[in-house]
This record gives sequence, C-alpha cells and structure tokens, in this order.
Amino acid sequence: MLSRRAAHLIQPGWQAVLGRPYAVFVAATFAGAMVLAGSALAVPDPTVRQLAVVLLIGLLGGTAISAMQLRHLLRRPVVAEDEESLTADVIMRVEDARELTTPSVQWTLPMVLLFGTAPGWWSAAAVAYLLLGVGATIALQARTPSSAPVARRVMRVR
Repeated sequence: MLSRRAAHLIQPGWQAVLGRPYAVFVAATFAGAMVLAGSALAVPDPTVRQLAVVLLIGLLGGTAISAMQLRHLLRRPVVAEDEESLTADVIMRVEDARELTTPSVQWTLPMVLLFGTAPGWWSAAAVAYLLLGVGATIALQARTPSSAPVARRVMRVR
C-alpha cells in the first residue's frame, strides 16, 4: 500500500488555497493593527509609547510566525494514494490556511493598551477596529465557499 503513494504534481498556490478575499482581509487586518499600534506612539505619555513599541514588536512577531506557518502549508508536498485522498489533502490545506489567517494576535494584542494607559480616542479606535474585524470575518465566512467546493475547483484545474 505504501508503495502506491506518491507526491503529486499538483501544488496548489496561495490563491487556490487561501483565496484573494482572505489574503486581502489578512493584509488589511495587519495594516490596521500596525496603524493602531503606531498611532499610540504619538501619545505624549512615555508608558503608552513603551507599550506601543512592545505591541508593534509582538504584532510583527506574531505575523511572521503565521506567515512562516502558511508558507510551510503551501510548500508541503501533496502525497496521496488516489483522487479521494488528494481531494482530502486540498480540503485540509484550505481549512488550515483559513484557520492560520484568522487574526487572533492582531485583534487581541492591541487590547493590552485599553486597560488604564491609552487615551480615550485610542480605546474607541481599538474597539472599533475589533468590531469591524469581527464583522468582516463573519461576512467573509458567509460569502466565501466552504473548503470542499474550493478543493473541487482546484482539482478541476489540475
């Protein structure tokens, strides 16, 4: 049985696995978090500025880790016995990519400044950013096809 398994020539790229809407959402979420954290650098309070620097470093680190995981997911060879296992592999890649791009760090890390140190305008901006992000996530998940139709489309292309 093991001798029948082979790496397939199909290597779905980021557009097939993640899709353009998710990629745009990830980029917008990262940019929003960076702008939000960067805006805290303009606050004259040194404590807020120090926390903003830590926040920026954390955002960059968390995003770098997610990008490396996504890169690994996309470059891992597809190994399957038959059409069903090949389709299952693509389905799992799509689900994993969508899970990896859910912006947990980008949403939760800015909330650190909410508790007692940030000015009121910044707190309002952080809560608005979070609410807009959650709304965009719900809309994105409702409007994009599930992983099975995406996998079928990738399989037809090959």
